[in-house]
Amino acid sequence: MTERELANHVLEAIDRVAYRNAAHHVSRVRIAVGGRRHFDFELLDHTFADAARGTVADGAPLMVKLLPVGRHCLRCGATFDGSARDLGCSACGHPHTEAVSGEEVKVLDIEVDES
Repeated sequence: MTERELANHVLEAIDRVAYRNAAHHVSRVRIAVGGRRHFDFELLDHTFADAARGTVADGAPLMVKLLPVGRHCLRCGATFDGSARDLGCSACGHPHTEAVSGEEVKVLDIEVDES
């Protein structure tokens, strides 16, 4: 998924929420992105602003929360937060673990201007 695709998906969610709530302007959008996703967040910000021009989200800041990567040890079964690269287990020290989360992209909230 590219920055443009993500911006378009977020705008689709915004449109659905705005329509259901008869909102005329969105004042802020917060999303969460898993740590295994590789986005240029500055480019995403510019892309979202450009794609939102002329929509209910025109001028709304896009706030991004980076989520940790969940990792699982095949040796001891421990699950812990880590990074996208292979890490040793925090419980037993085994040198290899597998990523079990970190690919998700979620809209956390959409704040609408009620005035």
